[in-house]
Amino acid sequence: MYINPQSMRNLAIYDYSLLSHMQSDVHYVGSMHYDYKPLPSHIHFHPLFRYNELRHNWSKAFSYLLSYLRIFCLILRLRPRTIHVQWLRLPAFDIFFFGLIKRLTGCKVVFTAHNILPHDTGTRYLKSYRRWYQLTDHIIVHAKATQSEFHDTFPDIPLQKVVVISHGVLQMEHDPAALRQNSDDYERRYGLSGRMVFSALGYQYPYKGVDLLAEVWASTPALRDNPELKLLFVGKNKGADLSAAKGIDNVIIEDRLIPDDEFYFLLSHTDVYLLPYREISQSGVLLTAIAEGVPVLATEVGGLTEPFEIAPIGWTLPPDSASQLRSLLLHLSSHPEEVQQKKEDKEMWNRVQKYYGWERIARLTMELYEAPF
Repeated sequence: MYINPQSMRNLAIYDYSLLSHMQSDVHYVGSMHYDYKPLPSHIHFHPLFRYNELRHNWSKAFSYLLSYLRIFCLILRLRPRTIHVQWLRLPAFDIFFFGLIKRLTGCKVVFTAHNILPHDTGTRYLKSYRRWYQLTDHIIVHAKATQSEFHDTFPDIPLQKVVVISHGVLQMEHDPAALRQNSDDYERRYGLSGRMVFSALGYQYPYKGVDLLAEVWASTPALRDNPELKLLFVGKNKGADLSAAKGIDNVIIEDRLIPDDEFYFLLSHTDVYLLPYREISQSGVLLTAIAEGVPVLATEVGGLTEPFEIAPIGWTLPPDSASQLRSLLLHLSSHPEEVQQKKEDKEMWNRVQKYYGWERIARLTMELYEAPF
């Protein structure tokens, strides 16, 4: 059984990509708002979560608990050998629930730690997650750097529990007809034709370092005043301070959720995707950029630079380094041929896309399900 309470948007793409490449039956417990491709016949879908779209925290919590009551009955009926959990929403409850399930059924619990601790929470959940990691039988992380970080954060958790399995490429789905219909509108809105485009798309969080990017761009005349450049901050803002870049002619800030066809339009018109993260284990949008062959500028945190061990897909720099971020942006803006050369290197993109392919990732995950515990 595979449980993801948040199986919507990119997380639905992740689930589909992993599960559709597995070679045995899986009961997939997800959201009733799942919004990706129809699942193959060997994946038995149970849409039991509906809290995602509710307005109030109390109603979200009640709905989440009710969903797990239904999951409890489903587990007792199906008796799965392994339960793979993707995210915790109420850690204290989740720990109690799966501790009870393990005692009642003797099943194995696998958890994918997309982040070792929830973003921007400091040590608030340290004790809860230590208890959770003690409970689980196997913990999947997406990068070797994250495995080392995990050991530093939780030295009392046996390291053999923590297994590195890569995050796979995320292929954007879009409606070609909608894209054709809306392309002229998008071009009029963004004015990207003939310009070098730097993008930071999707949710704008402080941990993503987009505030530093805004400050560097605004304080650098050669970037700020260059009409041949465009910088995009397009996506729902979750507390990132982009005020430094507001009102600059070659910067566009859109604080809203982006429809898939618009996201695809922007990504396909991006020359360099910017990932100036302060902290991360692995980034889904990095894997989306790899799938579309878009060069990236990424900080040396978590697993962001692991793809560079396979192929030179862009440029790297230390986190929170305004001077090096400025230097690289200036270099790239004055050397468009270097960017274009990377975009056109099909052999390089094929190599890294193959490494992060889902066949290998699904096989390694299934092997973990069958491993002793």
